[in-house]
Amino acid sequence: MRMELTDNGCLKILLSEEDLEGLGLTFERLDYDDPATRDAMKLLLAAAQRETGFDPSGGLIVEALPVDKGCLLLFTPASGKRKVRMKRAVGPYIYELDDADQLLSMARSIGRRAAPITGSSLYRFGGGYRLILYPSDPLPRGMGNLLLEFARAAGEGDAAAAYTAEHGQPIAVGDALSRLCSAAAPQASRGITGGLAI
Repeated sequence: MRMELTDNGCLKILLSEEDLEGLGLTFERLDYDDPATRDAMKLLLAAAQRETGFDPSGGLIVEALPVDKGCLLLFTPASGKRKVRMKRAVGPYIYELDDADQLLSMARSIGRRAAPITGSSLYRFGGGYRLILYPSDPLPRGMGNLLLEFARAAGEGDAAAAYTAEHGQPIAVGDALSRLCSAAAPQASRGITGGLAI
């Protein structure tokens, strides 16, 4: 098991297949409604608090990604009630964008034409950004084409998502696209353009 506290206060925990077995879990069985998963999360957070100083007392968004038969858990502090996202869906799809202006332009366009995808995470990656989408169904063709107007496809599948999560800096985990669409909507209505403070 490896734990790392990132510069922006997020916690990454990499669990091997053996670590998951020791906790009585598999990636496929991770479900926060299951008492075994809740108990395992409490143990992991207590260990992380001792080892890294991570404070689990506030709200958290948790994302679980499969990696090398194990699991990468990302804990992001959030305001409000504790939320847990352990999504195993179609895809995931990874898109790369060069700058915040592209992110806002994409969000404005998606917000006008389609409902945002529920599961999405945004990472600073290299000199730009990577957006991971976890749709509940395959992306509609129109949505895929719309995304490609602003972004480049940078991969698909659990391994590509885990690579992005492990090597990128999380900015918004779990609901990035809806947050981007909300942030872009008022600017679009006022005719303001510019960068996103991320």
